[in-house]
Amino acid sequence: MKLKSKELKDLIKAAFPEAREIIVTDNDYAYLDYYWAENEAYDGYKHWMSIFDFGRGIKNSDWKRNFDCEDLANSFKIYLKMLHAQANPNTFSEQMDGKSNESNAESILVGTIAFKNSSSSAHSINILIDSMNKIRYFEPMYGRFINLSKGERESIWYVNF
Repeated sequence: MKLKSKELKDLIKAAFPEAREIIVTDNDYAYLDYYWAENEAYDGYKHWMSIFDFGRGIKNSDWKRNFDCEDLANSFKIYLKMLHAQANPNTFSEQMDGKSNESNAESILVGTIAFKNSSSSAHSINILIDSMNKIRYFEPMYGRFINLSKGERESIWYVNF
């Protein structure tokens, strides 16, 4: 099951009418199992990050001026995209020759958003869309889904898939 780019853009615009920058780069997107993303995938992400000397886990103690919230959100997004590519290794040419992938979607439904979390600061996290087209917010610093307040949702200005 996948979502076309136009459908994704329409969903984002309806959910975040104040968003000034919406980036949707691929033709279609595969749905993710959000339980898997929060548990198995996040555990793998923490291990992947340990290669870069983030040894204590992705917690507040690892937040750095030169690797902060948008870097955590972008790196978790890239990690999930790498897993998607690994799970679907056959190229377009190979598929034309009869080989098939689990998913032929160009990408997955994980993005990065930015929103105001106070009057003087902003924050960046991940957004995942489940198979019911429900938007879920994921905090990569702690590895769990969170709820955003109405004000935080209304202040989202950046969405990148």
